[in-house]
Amino acid sequence: MKILTPENPEILSAVVMKDGEIIAETEQTGQLYPQYSIMKSLISLLVGRLCGEGQLTPKTKVSQLLHTGSASVSSLTLDELMTMRSGINYRLLFDDRKNYSDYLEACCQAAVTPLAEGQEHHTYFYNNACAYLAGRMVEAEEGAPLDKQIGEYLFRPLGITEYEFEYDPQGHVFGASGLKLSTEDLARLGYGIMTNKICSRAWLNAAVKPRVMTPERIPYGYFFWVLADGNFYMSGKWGQKCFVLPQYHAVIAVNSDMQGRDSSNSYIIRKLLPLVAQ
Repeated sequence: MKILTPENPEILSAVVMKDGEIIAETEQTGQLYPQYSIMKSLISLLVGRLCGEGQLTPKTKVSQLLHTGSASVSSLTLDELMTMRSGINYRLLFDDRKNYSDYLEACCQAAVTPLAEGQEHHTYFYNNACAYLAGRMVEAEEGAPLDKQIGEYLFRPLGITEYEFEYDPQGHVFGASGLKLSTEDLARLGYGIMTNKICSRAWLNAAVKPRVMTPERIPYGYFFWVLADGNFYMSGKWGQKCFVLPQYHAVIAVNSDMQGRDSSNSYIIRKLLPLVAQ
């Protein structure tokens, strides 16, 4: 196994896995790193599980599962939430969790821009309200908290036992962020997705289908970022990445602290991808 040396101190940890085996990594300590918006991809996996059971569809509306009254978000569908095409034009990002005693109420107060005449979908606008609402819908449908569902359906089949979540004041996992994992377990998570151990092939195909173009000019699916040739990745702010590369039967996981910028994609493509592509 190759021992990696990060090219700068902002790269905290990296793991390269191919055919289920770690072929290269930085020195690992088992530290749990904040994964930020990678949590959103886990919500997609849970939605996919319930869709496979016939309990949900991408067209399920917020109002069918949550008591949101006449709030504008009530009419939003899971498809709109998971593609960031909700029409909510206020970001409600991670730091906002500290500003509201009830995050669901904050989401309900968010305005939804009406569709213009002839407009089929809202434009892509990234915010945490989308994943938070989708997570609360999953909780309501399954009748179990997100942490229990993630532990049972996603982590236990992969042997992942060390992790942490962040909760809102009402005790709900903050489904848009707040997960901590080790980098090795992040790689195991990506490999489990790729090999359909925790995600059906049908849902994976749906989740990583390019559905909207982001301002970064990277296609976006159902809470997954989409690359060419069937490859895709999960992403969290400040350089948390898990590249899933079926083309090479490989996964590359990186945890970083790139505050103010994110060059982790460049690091992965320049330094780590050649290790699995050779």
